[in-house]
Amino acid sequence: FFILHGALENFGFIEVSELLKIGLIIFSFVLAGYLAVKLFTKENLYTPLIIFFISAWLLFFGAIHDTVKTLPLLNWLHRYIIFLPFMLATILAFIFLIRNKRKMQHRLCLYLNILLLIYCIFDLSTCFLKWLPLKKSSSPPTINFQAGVVQAKPNVYLLVFDEYPGYKSLKDSFAFANDSLYHFLSSKDFKILPTFANYNLTFYAMASMLNMRYVAAGYQPLANTMKDDQQRLKEINDASVIRQFELMGYTFTNYSIFDILGKASPCGNAAVVTQSALLTNKIFFYRIFKDLGWHFFSGRYKILLVEWMYKKDDRANKLVEKKLLEGLGGGNITPRFIYAHFNMPHPPIFCDSLGNYLPNAQIADLKSYTDKRLFLSYLKFANKKIVALVNAVTAKDSNAIVIVMSDHGYRAYNTINLAEPLYFDNICAIRMPGKAHLPMMNKWSNVNLFPYLFNCAFNQKMRYLADSSVFLSDKISGN
Repeated sequence: FFILHGALENFGFIEVSELLKIGLIIFSFVLAGYLAVKLFTKENLYTPLIIFFISAWLLFFGAIHDTVKTLPLLNWLHRYIIFLPFMLATILAFIFLIRNKRKMQHRLCLYLNILLLIYCIFDLSTCFLKWLPLKKSSSPPTINFQAGVVQAKPNVYLLVFDEYPGYKSLKDSFAFANDSLYHFLSSKDFKILPTFANYNLTFYAMASMLNMRYVAAGYQPLANTMKDDQQRLKEINDASVIRQFELMGYTFTNYSIFDILGKASPCGNAAVVTQSALLTNKIFFYRIFKDLGWHFFSGRYKILLVEWMYKKDDRANKLVEKKLLEGLGGGNITPRFIYAHFNMPHPPIFCDSLGNYLPNAQIADLKSYTDKRLFLSYLKFANKKIVALVNAVTAKDSNAIVIVMSDHGYRAYNTINLAEPLYFDNICAIRMPGKAHLPMMNKWSNVNLFPYLFNCAFNQKMRYLADSSVFLSDKISGN
């Protein structure tokens, strides 16, 4: 029932293979629990009822907890210091209530089996009815691209540094003039483009930019959900920009945090919400790790597995850097489009400007996410990475087009103004050796970056979209 209901709730976003994998894992744990409990109870009805009740709590923990938070009469229960003992008390009460009551056990087993069978049939039928009218998905929209006028096909490097603020943001809000980086980029023949982000969330920003169009309506800007994120990931996976490069004969190399055109992220989707998370994000262990895991990241109760999980973004950054550097100067026959995505200076903030790791307690502390001093220090570390990567790329691939940019600006401004322009103030610099930069507006947005690149470097005549920005925020759990 848990798998079928999850499939229905998230219809179209979870592959059948993911459902089967999660179902098998859950079944294995439930079976192991059943066998362990039966060693003590020696009962054929009592044991499955115990396991059923415990499993129901564990699997639907998040859903129950979120519901409690929305009910005025029960809202006082939602704090974990109260809710967890309450959960344990109900489990123990149930175990003792039905103990040695054979008639009740028989009736309860029959009732639960019939009820769950009805629910499963209903969910399965509803899934089938949703699937039945679906037609085969049409091919992604094609780009009006004139291949005959393309004269040269240099390698293209798209280097995205997540949440890197623009010059104005750093100067006005951080009292930091980022001149050294801009002077370096200029010395390497980069042109700083006067861009701003269209969205302040990564999935939306990249889905829009990589498809050269705005995200279609159907989402609530101030109540973004995991389903919305999955839809954006689908759009990124179908990136029409990268598809067009492949049609031109380019080989796409994916060093991003996304799966794109069937090519998996080398990071194992370290920084994105996977399909399986749509099912597992409300399971007891997932929710407890998300909300309370930082208690076990440092100090006397530190658990190495928790530390390893908290530092996944840092490992992803290092892996992307390693693969990018290793792939330079490879003597490829076909031109390459390389997309590398770094989760820096986006929090969590792992180190200072010198690359020294912060204490685990500070990395996990949510206050560090809004600490401008720490963010600026991490940004200076990111600057060193940008300099090193640009030097390496231009040394090994001097004729390449290189884009250094961010998807959106800094997001932790202390303001209630949802139209705050600094949310969307990002960095964007492009190097096109031997290519003339066409005229541009004084201010334009990321959605027009690739039309501009195609026009400048590949002799196209693409139209630019009207520029705008949309402020987004995630839906608050339980609302």
